[in-house]
Amino acid sequence: MRCAVYVRVSTEMETQNTSIAHQISYFEKYVEERGWSLHKVYQDRESGVQTKNRIGLQQLLSDSRRTMFDAVLTKSISRFARNTLEGLTIIRELKERNIRFITIEDGFDSQEYDEFMLTLLLSIAQKESVKMSERIRFGKLCRAKNGEFNGSTIPYGYKKDGKNKLIPAGDLSTLVVQQIFRMYLEGLGLYKIAKELNEKGYPTPGQRAGRSNSSKLWHQSTIRKILSNPVYMGDMVQNKTKTIDVLTGKRTENRAGDLIYVPKTHEAIIDPQIFHSVQNRLGRKHQARTGYQKHLFSNLLICGECGSKMHFKKDREAYLCGRVNKMGKKMCRGTYISEEMIKTAVCTDLRRLIQNHIPKEPFLKEVKLAVRQQRDEKRIRSFNRMIEKSEGKKERLLELLLQKVIDEDSYQKKVKEIQAEIDAFEHRREILLKDREKDSNHGLYTAEQILRVEELDIMTVQSLIHSIKIFKEKKIEIRYTFRV
Repeated sequence: MRCAVYVRVSTEMETQNTSIAHQISYFEKYVEERGWSLHKVYQDRESGVQTKNRIGLQQLLSDSRRTMFDAVLTKSISRFARNTLEGLTIIRELKERNIRFITIEDGFDSQEYDEFMLTLLLSIAQKESVKMSERIRFGKLCRAKNGEFNGSTIPYGYKKDGKNKLIPAGDLSTLVVQQIFRMYLEGLGLYKIAKELNEKGYPTPGQRAGRSNSSKLWHQSTIRKILSNPVYMGDMVQNKTKTIDVLTGKRTENRAGDLIYVPKTHEAIIDPQIFHSVQNRLGRKHQARTGYQKHLFSNLLICGECGSKMHFKKDREAYLCGRVNKMGKKMCRGTYISEEMIKTAVCTDLRRLIQNHIPKEPFLKEVKLAVRQQRDEKRIRSFNRMIEKSEGKKERLLELLLQKVIDEDSYQKKVKEIQAEIDAFEHRREILLKDREKDSNHGLYTAEQILRVEELDIMTVQSLIHSIKIFKEKKIEIRYTFRV
């Protein structure tokens, strides 16, 4: 009798690779002892309930339609299928072709037992699969709360250090992420950024992940996803989706309250200030498209008379006590106050605090020194190391070519890729070196603007102010996020 053997493990862990080898060895002996012949071993190293995602099983079914074997052997019914309906359908299909189905641990043989026993075994396997899914989900939630990386796809620009920790990849992908943020802050739109990356031939996230169906082109949606991902400033956001049907694998997005956000879990690729500036610009773009506008003092104003939040009234360009707005003047003594009046009061108070607590000349001197010391010294050294590392790769490739380990075409192709990395690293290093003096002057200009406090933006207001109380007689009390 010609036998097909099906073996499967859930992941590609080393211990489970050993399990595959153990299963194959067992079945080779099992077949030999009975005087049968082994046609082929079909194997899968993938997790999941759905059989359509298992390449080995699909190949087995394809070969069964060509009657290439007479029996299918597997360790247990749970290795073969954990969905009752799918399992029954497949085994009925085998039975129609007079192909015998045998499981060792369950002691099931389609020649000896009817579908009732098969259905019972499949139902038990399905229930166990649901329980296992719940255990896995609980484990992932615990790891996510500890700030450990749970995802199946590593974020572009990062690599794994051990099992659950992310570190910057330190290669071209890390540089591309930094370049995307830089280009966006310089005023380029998502389309232009994607176009430039495509022209330079930089690998896409899908290509770097090694997905067979990955796109070779950068798209605006990919750029936006990178620009919006807090992982690049060292924060981890997980539990974004959940499985709503274990059997079909159908997933849905979680509500914002179910997301697990853990700050400072790994080394950042992007400075948090740069990341927040990008979010600010992305938000403004979104508001321009949707017509929604977040006002300067949104969620900061409190009615000093009743403690309610104050609402912005567009027709008056002013804020009003929320209780008065909803229930009328009888419910509170609160009043209107214009946005301009609050802005003037905040700017005046900030200038007073700065004049009383921050000496101008020492402050500017400290800013200039900090800019000089901080300005990308570490990153320049990092680029130098990357260039040296890439040059070393080229030398090793040449050795392999001379030893005839690789052919000329492979050598030229790989050298071209490495040279593209070197060019990108050198280009970025050159930009950093040129920007030193410019950034120093810009830092002083920005510092002087801070001291003058002539204008306010949402980021400044939200960063510096905790709350503002507005009383009946236009009295304003400002509570800051800092102490003076």
